[in-house]
Amino acid sequence: MSMFAYMTEIDTVDMVEKQEIEAEGDDMLGLLFHFLDEFLFLFCAEPFFIVRKVKILEFDKENFKIKAVGYGEEFDLSKHPQGTEVKAITYGSMQVYDTDDAHDVFVIIDI
Repeated sequence: MSMFAYMTEIDTVDMVEKQEIEAEGDDMLGLLFHFLDEFLFLFCAEPFFIVRKVKILEFDKENFKIKAVGYGEEFDLSKHPQGTEVKAITYGSMQVYDTDDAHDVFVIIDI
């Protein structure tokens, strides 16, 4: 996930552990916000988990629910260069485009 690439050099993160998250929202934007916020929380609280890869396990587009697993490891300053701190996910200006030809999301994060 691009958000974690702001926090450290993502190539230094090994996928030795996994953390599952669940999120839901009132609409697709709310779901995206809560999805990203759950992963940000994993980094901001013990065990300070940094994700290199995300796998979607379940995605309910009608009821705006998602289950995912993040693969990575505990953040360690001796191994992972400190990048820019992500303070929060910004709901404003968030966009989701879902067409037959493309699936794009645009999110601004507060750094």
